[in-house]
Amino acid sequence: MTWRKILENEHRLVLEVLEAAEKECDHIDATGCCRGDLVGDMLEFFRYFSDGLHFPKEEGLLFARCHKRGMTGEDEPLEQILREHEWCYGKLDSLQATVKAIAGGDAGLTPGLSAGLREYIDVSRRHIELEETLFFDMASRYLTKRDLEELTAEFEAAHFDEVEEGVQSFYEGLAHRVLAAENEVRG
Repeated sequence: MTWRKILENEHRLVLEVLEAAEKECDHIDATGCCRGDLVGDMLEFFRYFSDGLHFPKEEGLLFARCHKRGMTGEDEPLEQILREHEWCYGKLDSLQATVKAIAGGDAGLTPGLSAGLREYIDVSRRHIELEETLFFDMASRYLTKRDLEELTAEFEAAHFDEVEEGVQSFYEGLAHRVLAAENEVRG
């Protein structure tokens, strides 16, 4: 599987959880209630899958290879992508703190949780679209054929390790469970 296909497959999982998160925001807005355990699972997915597995592969493998060929952090759209990664890290901190406060009895924060989660959803979707419709093609043209082959080998090795250790299946299962839970509530 190519480096791009691995990243796009990971994006599909992220989009699945973003869909579930959007449905939870609809629930929060309609009822004023937050299902803390479910939102906690979603935020855990974003923290450990997106921030912990996906972004590091992009930054440590793809972006590093692009830097090696002269692309800088100020080059668009890489600059925007890196800023969005940093924003996502901080936004998740805030969202997780809000869920914890709501669980501690501060229900007045629930509307703000929905608004903050919707903002995260919007940025994440646009981020994925930017990577898939512009940056991946740009990187493919920027890098040499050998770079692309080596990059694919590096991504395959990382992906193989994640599969062997059960990490990939754990987060796939979590993504499917949170979306199924949201769909069940709607069904």
